[in-house]
Amino acid sequence: MHFTIQQRFSIWAGLSLLSVVLVTALIGVWQFDKIKQSLAGHSYDVTHSQVEEYLQVLASDTSAALSTPLETALQTAQSIASAMQAVIISPEDMDKRALAIRVLEQTLLDNPDFLGTYVAFEPNAFDGSDYLARQLQGSDSAGRFLPYVVRTDSGFVIEPLEGLEDATRDENGVRAGEYYLCSKDIQTSCVIDPYLYPIDGEDVLLTSLVAPVMREGKFIGISGVDITASFLQSVISDVAAGLYNGQGQTLLVSPRGIISGHSKHPDLIGQKLTVLDASVHENIREAAAGGEVRVLNTNGQFIVLQPFQLPGSKQRWVTYLEVPEDIVMAAVAEQKQFLDTAQNRFITTTTLLGFLLALLGVITVWLVARNSTRPLTEMTDLVASIAEGEGDLTRQLSISTQDETGKLSGFLNTFIDKLRTLILQLLPVGSHVSSLSAEGRRISEETSAQMMEQQKLIEEMVSAVTEMAASAQQIAGNAERTSQFVQDANDAAASGAGLVKKTAVSINKVSHSVRQSEAALVELEKNSDGIAEILSVIQGIAEQTNLLALNAAIEAARAGEKGRGFAVVADEVRALASRTQDATVDIHNKLNTLHQGNREVSAAMQLSGQQVTETVGLAQQAEAVLNEISKAIGEVTEMTLQTASATEQQSAVCEEVSNNLSQISHLVQQTTEGAQQLSRVGNDLDQAASGLQNRLSLFKV
Repeated sequence: MHFTIQQRFSIWAGLSLLSVVLVTALIGVWQFDKIKQSLAGHSYDVTHSQVEEYLQVLASDTSAALSTPLETALQTAQSIASAMQAVIISPEDMDKRALAIRVLEQTLLDNPDFLGTYVAFEPNAFDGSDYLARQLQGSDSAGRFLPYVVRTDSGFVIEPLEGLEDATRDENGVRAGEYYLCSKDIQTSCVIDPYLYPIDGEDVLLTSLVAPVMREGKFIGISGVDITASFLQSVISDVAAGLYNGQGQTLLVSPRGIISGHSKHPDLIGQKLTVLDASVHENIREAAAGGEVRVLNTNGQFIVLQPFQLPGSKQRWVTYLEVPEDIVMAAVAEQKQFLDTAQNRFITTTTLLGFLLALLGVITVWLVARNSTRPLTEMTDLVASIAEGEGDLTRQLSISTQDETGKLSGFLNTFIDKLRTLILQLLPVGSHVSSLSAEGRRISEETSAQMMEQQKLIEEMVSAVTEMAASAQQIAGNAERTSQFVQDANDAAASGAGLVKKTAVSINKVSHSVRQSEAALVELEKNSDGIAEILSVIQGIAEQTNLLALNAAIEAARAGEKGRGFAVVADEVRALASRTQDATVDIHNKLNTLHQGNREVSAAMQLSGQQVTETVGLAQQAEAVLNEISKAIGEVTEMTLQTASATEQQSAVCEEVSNNLSQISHLVQQTTEGAQQLSRVGNDLDQAASGLQNRLSLFKV
């Protein structure tokens, strides 16, 4: 897509103006947002601080509202304890027990919010007359004084306390007799966590405030006041109702972690703190342990925990106030919403004004650009008429301004004048170029024909050289095979010579063995002669032994019976000598036979030795002949290798000549192609010259 200069100026100017407006708007929006966030943060911090202060004050007031009646009740219990001490030390003739009961009744009359009053003493600690007072009002079966006074419509009801020594703990960990055992254990005032106690046959949730009765530094009993948990709950409910129009909740937790008041869940009163969320439980426990006010903002809730103590008691109660953050910070949310609305209105207004200003700027730039580009339009029309029209170079631009467009118009007029002059000079050049191109085309065609003929001759030479190279390679191959065959014959002759040599060595070894065998046979013959001589000696000995045995037999016969044994021995000796003589004769005969065989073998061995000597001579002659053959084969092999080498060199030369001729043919082909291309260039040049002549003729000069 193409745009005019006027359109480009308008588009870019509009985009620039729009960018400036948008950047300005964005900066304004960013600054406005920054101011909004700063105001919102400041408002949040101020409101947060105010809410914390308000909740702290409210928690303190609630603690005071709760502690005041508790303090009053505890002070009343302490006053009763003081009165009981006065009754105890009163004169003995007075009815101390009746006086004590009247004090309790008067206390109820003076305090209509109290549910009951009571005292309880250790056995025989009040007046020392428990045994005598077993049937009196306010005493148990043992006479122990422990009256409990409650109000009725018709007056007062007095009953003895029950289970004051019972240490059994309920589900909240509170002992059944905590109201008595607490002051007895620590000997100070106690506020008992809410517990159930039967009154008129009904279990009532009570909170007892007890003070010890001391005498000479020893614990002797207690005095106490009971108030109902509904009294504490009413205070808690009133505080919660006024807490942001009842949007929050309030709790009262006793020192042992018993819920004594709950604005939203009264059914939890009297239960252990563990029934609440773990976070609430932990926060209350930490506040009671630390004894300081805690303000928390967690899980979207504002929480204030206010621990407090009653005079004369070390135990801490905790007031718990909780308000949703969105309720407390509603004003901040409204302010934020107002700022968001104002920001949106500011963005809309700024954007609309920006677009309006950008539109006005684009229109202004459009008008200015149109006036500025009018000379350029005239120049464009002139150049278009020259390029696409009749090519009239006699036209000129009118110059009405002296700015850049006026200067450009003057330069364009000068250029048209020079172009007209140039075309006048180029008109005769076209015909001259056309004639030169025709002559060049003729020369190139002749050159191309000569090159094609030369290429044909070179191709024939390449074919002949290639055939000669193939013949040389074949001769080289034959010579190489001949050399291989000759080498095989040489190897066979060398192998034969080696075998003949080995045969001669073996025959020499056989000849040596034959000579050794001849010597051994001669030695054997000598040994056989020695054995024969030995056998002759043995035979003579045997004959003499036989003769001696015969003589011995004769002498034994002469001796008669005495010589019979000797005659037997003489016969055995003679028989043995006879056998020895026979064996000697037999050995002698065998030695003669062996001696005769040795002579025959010796003669054969001598003959074999002569033949072996002749065979060795023949083998040596055969070895000499084979060596001569091997020498001749080596000379033939060397000549064959020289022939193969010369043939390979000739083949290499032929290949090199063939390659050179191929390169020459390639160069000739390139030259031919160049001539043809030159011819085509000549044609093109001729056509270009004609075209130039035609185009130049189009201009009107």
